[in-house]
Amino acid sequence: MNKIHLLSAGLSCVFLAGCGTSSEAFEKSERASAVALPSAVAFQESGQWVRPDVAENPSTRLLGEPLASYEAGLERLTKAPFNKDFILADVNFNQVRWFTHFSGDISGRFIEVASNVSSADEPWPEVLNALLDEIAQYQKEDGHFGAEVDWEQEIDFDPTTDRTVMMPILWGNGRLLLGLTAAAMKFDHPGVKEAARKLGDFYVNTVYPRFCDPERVEEYRTEGQYASAYVTCVYEGMEGLLDLYKVTGERRYLESACKFADFHEEFDVLPVGHSHGSLSQTSMLVKIYEESGQEKYLKRAVERWDAVVTGGYVNPAGSVLEKFWVTGYNRDEGCSEADWLRLNLLLWSNTGQTRYLDMAERLYWNGIQPNQWSTGGYGHRFMGIDDVGPFAYLKQSQESLWCCSFHVPWALHKMLSFLAVGSEAGIWYNFPIGFETAVDVGEQAWIVKSNPAEDASGPNLIAYNLELLGTPGAAVPPLHVRMPDWAQDVKVRGWKYDRETKEELEIEFALAKSELPGRNVLTVTTSEKITADTLTYQLLYTARPFLEDRRLQRVDLEKALEEKVERLEGVAYRQGPHVYMNKSSGAIEDIELSAVNKKMGPFVEMEDRDDPHAFVINLLLESGTEE
Repeated sequence: MNKIHLLSAGLSCVFLAGCGTSSEAFEKSERASAVALPSAVAFQESGQWVRPDVAENPSTRLLGEPLASYEAGLERLTKAPFNKDFILADVNFNQVRWFTHFSGDISGRFIEVASNVSSADEPWPEVLNALLDEIAQYQKEDGHFGAEVDWEQEIDFDPTTDRTVMMPILWGNGRLLLGLTAAAMKFDHPGVKEAARKLGDFYVNTVYPRFCDPERVEEYRTEGQYASAYVTCVYEGMEGLLDLYKVTGERRYLESACKFADFHEEFDVLPVGHSHGSLSQTSMLVKIYEESGQEKYLKRAVERWDAVVTGGYVNPAGSVLEKFWVTGYNRDEGCSEADWLRLNLLLWSNTGQTRYLDMAERLYWNGIQPNQWSTGGYGHRFMGIDDVGPFAYLKQSQESLWCCSFHVPWALHKMLSFLAVGSEAGIWYNFPIGFETAVDVGEQAWIVKSNPAEDASGPNLIAYNLELLGTPGAAVPPLHVRMPDWAQDVKVRGWKYDRETKEELEIEFALAKSELPGRNVLTVTTSEKITADTLTYQLLYTARPFLEDRRLQRVDLEKALEEKVERLEGVAYRQGPHVYMNKSSGAIEDIELSAVNKKMGPFVEMEDRDDPHAFVINLLLESGTEE
């Protein structure tokens, strides 16, 4: 019987060198232990998900290339043009630069990401102190920043220009409120806290009654430029109000955020002209649910995620277009990718559904990483588009020093706390990536370190060593390993190193796969107790390549052969967490195959390696004789 072989040695060398492990070694070491699952794994017993506390974890540190990429993004913010005068231009108008009329946009983003990555006693970078000391002096009497405005006048939409006033101010002030509240949470700075409260009151006292008035709904439906649209700009202050509630404890801010969210529902219907604004507000719904307990907000966020994915708004790289459209626009946006990443992380922590982590991982490797510029900053990338949607990576568009270069590092910083998460139910290992962190399981503290296996070898295999170090005598907690959507299976080996004998001693453990829908998790348990030595699990992921269609669904090659399909176009090639899309002039082209290697099946590695994230998929379905 003839079969299609899905092996690509060339691609394996590019991304998987040093990341595989012999499957034979695992087969010999695997244990079928009778160790029982502890009752701590509550979600497996009851079917109910208990949200883990995913608070900011300053101990988490990336390792290897992911660390270099992350640090380059932060380092970009210490270089020109990001001095004090440039950052404050959108509130004091000391110069003309990008988006000065979006008052608070750049200044708020900079303060937010800088406050997030700073320690409480060491603001970073140096310019942050000056910004926090000075910014409040530019605040207007009613609490907003920017030009004086008669907020009762009709919305000043002009569909021919972005140079309107009301909507840009509301967008920018929403971003600034997030920056001020982030700084108020991190630093003991009374002036910043007071400025945040005054700006929050502006939203409560002026914005909500003026722009959420049912008697003026038709006015709100007026068409405007995407970056000045009512549905995008008015509601950007919701999350800041929620954070202000956390800062002050004053419930009126939470209640106001809920009111905004309720009025927002009628207008937030796909397609939307600005994916960044729409996604940031969907994340806000999840955050409101966390604080209010009202499930309707989480339900809306889940429904939006479903609509985005099933509706074709997500391209094979896991990213979305700058405009929340399926077709008709040809570039993505770093800010939207940042918001999409955070939304998926928040949905996982509130539902336990691993599909959200699968999407976050796809986006990180294939949407965010290809969008980073050599400077370390982020921006836009052109996409090949047809009447179905994006199908190809094209060239980078521009580095967006006014938004993406702040927002992506901010989102990556948020992601750090999700790499491994501790809870009463054990340790959740969410991403096979290099990192180290400290997590709490009950009252026990654990050090978790994840690294590619040093002795890795073998095609279609990705292996990671996961080290656990805790208090001597402590029972090893359950380890919940996400089974990625790209992995055909996951095997486990466990051992501890005896320092006296200098031997690796294998440990017994039990494996249990979650039977709950949507929770593709392998739980590893052991009766071992921690000694002075580190306990190590080795995780072996089988990652055979496969194809996906334009809607992220696997292509059935056997069926294609049966139906005598001669060519598949616009598909994506997946191996491990990496996605390879077409790269062309912008149209699906019929490119002549240079060769068909029978052992590799229908895939031909092309010579063009200018862009490591773009792989030309030229495929001709031919049966190769199994050898």
